[in-house]
This record gives sequence, C-alpha cells and structure tokens, in this order.
Amino acid sequence: MNVELGAAMFPPVKKKAARGFTLLEVMLAVIILGGALSVLYRSILVNIRMIDVSHERQEVAYVFSLGELEYPLRDIETIEEDAVVDPDGSLKEGYIFERTVDEKEEPEEGVEDDGLYVVRTSVTWGEGRNREEIIRYLRKTE
Repeated sequence: MNVELGAAMFPPVKKKAARGFTLLEVMLAVIILGGALSVLYRSILVNIRMIDVSHERQEVAYVFSLGELEYPLRDIETIEEDAVVDPDGSLKEGYIFERTVDEKEEPEEGVEDDGLYVVRTSVTWGEGRNREEIIRYLRKTE
C-alpha cells in the first residue's frame, strides 16, 4: 500500500539524456581562444620591442649629454673638420660620440656672409649600424 501511495505522490522522473558539448562547439571555442591568444602574444612582442627601442633612445640621450659635458662647444675659434671626438668609445662602451664642424655653404651673390657654422653631433652604436644625429648652427667668435 505504501508503494502505491508513494508512487502516486511522486510521479516517476524522466531523466534527461546527459548533454555535453559537441565536437563542433569545442573546435569553435578552441579556434576563438587560439585567435585571442595569438593577438595577445603579438601585442606582448610589440610592447617588448618598444621597451627595447625606448631603452636604446635613453642610452643615446645619456651619451649625448656625457659628450656635451666632456667636450663642450663654447667658442669656435679654430675649425677642426670631421673630428671624431671620442673614437674609442670611452664615454660609454659600445657608443661613439662624434662632432663635425663645417662652414656653412657660400652665400648667394649679394648676400652678406652670416658667419654661421654647421655643427653635427652624432652618436653611433651597434657596431655602426645605428646612428643618431643633432644638427646645430653656431657663429664663430672673433
């Protein structure tokens, strides 16, 4: 009697078939995840390269400032053309500080010479493959 009464109170439960992901759904999820990870990886590589370039530029600026302190350009009284100021890289290993001073091009006829000289200061590094240059104009003191 209890069996019937219990069965009437609790009807038999239909079990649903266990349902998981299909192969197509899993493959699609893997493709989307792989695409997202490859974009993230590429972004990380670009950021690492930018950090390296930034570090290089910082080192070059440092060598420029060391060179300007060690070999200041106060007055140009004698012109020494194409002089390598720091040929052995003693300011910082792996970097060469150079400075050249050239007379500005001859002025056109009828134009007065302004007495300016072109001063090119450069830093070379990476076995000569990389070079940064600053160009200034100075007037010769009399």
